[in-house]
Amino acid sequence: MNDNIIKYQTAFNNVINRLRNNESVLAVMVFGSMVTGDLWEESDIDLFVVTNEDIKVEKIYTQEEDVPIHVKIIDKKNLDKIYQCDLRGGKTHRIFASSRLVFSKDSSISSWYDRGRYYPDIDRERWNLVYLGEIFKYIGVCKKYLKNRGFYTAYSDSVKLTEAFSKLYVNFSGYMISKDVINMATSLDDDFKNIVDDLFFNKDNIEESIIKLIEYIKIYLNDNIRNITSLLLNYMKEKDTFLSSQDILMDDLFKCYSISMEDILEYLYYKNIIKKHSRKLKNKKGELIFQENVYFI
Repeated sequence: MNDNIIKYQTAFNNVINRLRNNESVLAVMVFGSMVTGDLWEESDIDLFVVTNEDIKVEKIYTQEEDVPIHVKIIDKKNLDKIYQCDLRGGKTHRIFASSRLVFSKDSSISSWYDRGRYYPDIDRERWNLVYLGEIFKYIGVCKKYLKNRGFYTAYSDSVKLTEAFSKLYVNFSGYMISKDVINMATSLDDDFKNIVDDLFFNKDNIEESIIKLIEYIKIYLNDNIRNITSLLLNYMKEKDTFLSSQDILMDDLFKCYSISMEDILEYLYYKNIIKKHSRKLKNKKGELIFQENVYFI
């Protein structure tokens, strides 16, 4: 393993020295295994390279000393566009937030890097809703296939449920999630670890293990739902009117996020936290088409 680390460090240093001496290269960031330390013999070296010119090739796959290297090239002029197709707390933001600035020849890039790593509370609260919606979806699938004796599908989605809950748990606890989010969550909660270990490693009664997972998550949500959904509840209080799930999702506060809003609203109604009513949808002739669910506090 030590030889492997030396091999990767040598390759990394060679590439960085070459980039540092290139006038068109303004900054380099490294992410992935070179930062987290979980290197193995098939790891890539992952780099962001910021240049002062528009290079048409955005992704490069190469080798240095037989070590695979993955490079993403970014023109300095396009730095501020990076988050336009992503969100703070989303995949691109998490990569930059967990990266390390190897060098920067430009103070504006250094400042951009420092600002980009910030994760505001409002974004964290919106991601709470994203993960909460995923949890409700996977609980529904697990319950459906358990009832229909479709244990393969139920187990497959119970793993997805475990990951979705881990994302919520870690994010709600104030941490940035990663690919290893299940390990992060289980390291924060011994009871959850026991539930996950039983699901993954005890094959004696898969159905019982899935039910235990669902019940554990239900208890957690029951205890924390007001805090998890505080952004949504405060928004509804401020609006002080009947709102459908679509009304809420179209608001600038939520519209860039993939949130299963109806499932969340139904759960809050079930818990007597919000009220539910119906709103008539009519055509131009005044004929009733549907009665839409609307909610208010």
